Amino acid sequence: MEFIYPRYDGNSIVNLSAAILKHFGAEVPSGVKEYSFPENGLDLEGIEKLVVFIVDAVGYYNLSKVLESNSFKYFTREDLRMLTSVFPSTTSSALTSIFTASVPGEHGIMGYLQNMPEFGGLVNMIELTPYTQDRDNLTRLGFDPLKFNQRPTVFESLKEAGVKGYHLTSKSFVNTGLTRMHSRGGIARGVHGLGDMFEELDVILSSEEGPNLTVVYWGLIDTYGHRYGPNSLSYISETAILFSAFERFFEERVQQDTALLITADHGQIETPWEHEIWWSKFDPVFEEMYSMPGGEQRMSYIYSRDREKTRKKMEEEFGDYLEILEPSETDEMKLFGKSLTNTLRKRRGELITISKGDYSLCFKYTGQEHSLKGRHGGMTPEEMLVPLILLRKD
Repeated sequence: MEFIYPRYDGNSIVNLSAAILKHFGAEVPSGVKEYSFPENGLDLEGIEKLVVFIVDAVGYYNLSKVLESNSFKYFTREDLRMLTSVFPSTTSSALTSIFTASVPGEHGIMGYLQNMPEFGGLVNMIELTPYTQDRDNLTRLGFDPLKFNQRPTVFESLKEAGVKGYHLTSKSFVNTGLTRMHSRGGIARGVHGLGDMFEELDVILSSEEGPNLTVVYWGLIDTYGHRYGPNSLSYISETAILFSAFERFFEERVQQDTALLITADHGQIETPWEHEIWWSKFDPVFEEMYSMPGGEQRMSYIYSRDREKTRKKMEEEFGDYLEILEPSETDEMKLFGKSLTNTLRKRRGELITISKGDYSLCFKYTGQEHSLKGRHGGMTPEEMLVPLILLRKD
């Protein structure tokens, strides 16, 4: 079984953010190594305005397939550099790593769902709410998204260096807790679609003088991948449309002092329904657990009062489909990038599962869950490897 480990030593999305800070002369977080643009054949010399596009769920291999089946002027397989995502390879963890230049073991957002006893139990870290409740309901329990993450954002670090920062995202996300957390120190603007995303970006680039960074998040393709699969017509077509739009914007609107960097938070893997393993709190394997599982359907945090008994049951029931690890093993693998505090250990739980191949471990939280044709969160190359592309004019 080929697992890809996060390359926090210089070749992950965390290191990319650190390199961007260094490019602008801002302070890089202690202990974080910068990605080397020169060593990877990328030249940012003389660039004052930088745009980073984060295309959710368009991994290295996902994009490679699109490039092979479509014709582009500026994008070929040879133009792709390769980075790793973080563990787990999921949006809440990966975006927070990008926006703070820190590993999940530092910023503490360790998956889609995680157990947070201080807020009553299982929390949805995308919507920042107790599981099954309305978005941002955690604020009613005293949660402050602007104070939760103690790491400075890239925008705050850039501001200290005299560099302005912008964050463009969907209008439906712009005022959510997670976006407010990520855009702290910068200016967040919401857009409805592709057209006004480029319109807003053009306004920023044409009106701002001096160095600035704009981070653009595009999440629609991830939605198509979950619903139809990353090999589907909708996923491939939407990706091709987006990258054609990148080319047109680059040709028509980008000046000599501006560069575009295109990357992703993670990739996505096809997950057939016949490889979905469904279970619930009524199964014997759940008997020793004190909480429903955290994480994702491609990796999970198991919260158990009796680790050994639960591990034995899970290995008997699911061992052919999952790697089942103890916390000490994830420490040895450095999956989270650093040793965890006691608070983060509680979020990680007593066991960690990682899916083999294209299997998914699907817990019935409410009974309303349904099959997904594409998923992420695990450690396959499709999920863990993301592209990096530079566009600039000579």
